[in-house]
Amino acid sequence: MCVVGGGICGLSAALELERRGKRVILVEASEIGAGASGRNAGYLIRGAADNYAQACRAYGRGRAQELWRWTEANLAALLGEGAAELPGFEMRPSCLIALSEGEEGQLRESIELLLEDGFDATLLGPTAGPDDSLWRRGKVRAGLVNPGDAVCSPIELVRMLRGRLASARVLTGQEAYTIEGEAEGVVVSCSDVRVRCERVLVALNAYAPALVPSLRGRVTAHRGQMLAARPLGGDARLEMAYYANHGSEYFRPGPEGTIVFGGARTYFAEREVGCAPDVTAEVQDRLEAFVRELITDRFEVIARWAGTMGFSGDGLPLVGAVDVEGVAPGGAWFCGGFTGHGMSMAFTSARAAVGEMLGGATGPFPIDRAMPGEPRA
Repeated sequence: MCVVGGGICGLSAALELERRGKRVILVEASEIGAGASGRNAGYLIRGAADNYAQACRAYGRGRAQELWRWTEANLAALLGEGAAELPGFEMRPSCLIALSEGEEGQLRESIELLLEDGFDATLLGPTAGPDDSLWRRGKVRAGLVNPGDAVCSPIELVRMLRGRLASARVLTGQEAYTIEGEAEGVVVSCSDVRVRCERVLVALNAYAPALVPSLRGRVTAHRGQMLAARPLGGDARLEMAYYANHGSEYFRPGPEGTIVFGGARTYFAEREVGCAPDVTAEVQDRLEAFVRELITDRFEVIARWAGTMGFSGDGLPLVGAVDVEGVAPGGAWFCGGFTGHGMSMAFTSARAAVGEMLGGATGPFPIDRAMPGEPRA
């Protein structure tokens, strides 16, 4: 078996294949975790960044509940792999904050639905938050707390998964250019090697359409930008990991008293499309403005970075066989489209993809489902 991509999804898939007794070769164009898997804000959260009420409306209540359970299982599985032993890992509640009346109403609706569906959650009022540097500014109208969430150093997590592989061959610096069929299976042509295998699983997320043209329009590339700020004067501390403005902005405590702040993509959405992992002045300036608005006026930026995310049309993962010219049906597979939540979805999604590829039942996120704007069967 061949896995293309050395991020959290590809490594998780290779690990699952190996544990099922398969010979595995993983090829990665750069270094392990060089893409968005190692260049994100390190959230391991339940659900999606918006809120449960919105998810129930968008997907139906049953599917929303399934998604929330899926992400709970993702964190549990990573804990089972030893994530809690990583230096940058912390069990830390996440909190969706409402800065507008409309979002406050959605959070109040969400807490009722979550509790009815058996999820542990708490709603905080405008003066009940634990973080004075945020709540005392009077901008937060309500906060929905998910107490069982966590944060981590994403590159540590990726390297941990790499270290769990026992027999799989990992070839870095090998960009995959083509997938072709042959009588006995599939050939993946890379920079310096050609990998012959029974099946290939493409775990390139945003970059997958370049290798698998049939994914064009199904997975789109969007840039996510972040910065790390060090508050000056020691008066800005956070206890929770936050989402604001329906997940458009997010911030959490980082190492050594820093704050990791990300997002602001939605304000420049037309220009934040594509695979270039570069920071831009307009997004970074907006992020700094949010630091001032929500946390502190006194800070220094100590790092800036970006990662390229793969979005699906409905915000849910895509798992299944893909059409590749010349390759027999079932020879090429894809797992991705995590829409900014690969840390919270990729491990369980990759395991499901492997199970389906090896003859298991179709999982909850089939790739052939209709997307918004597409005709439904």
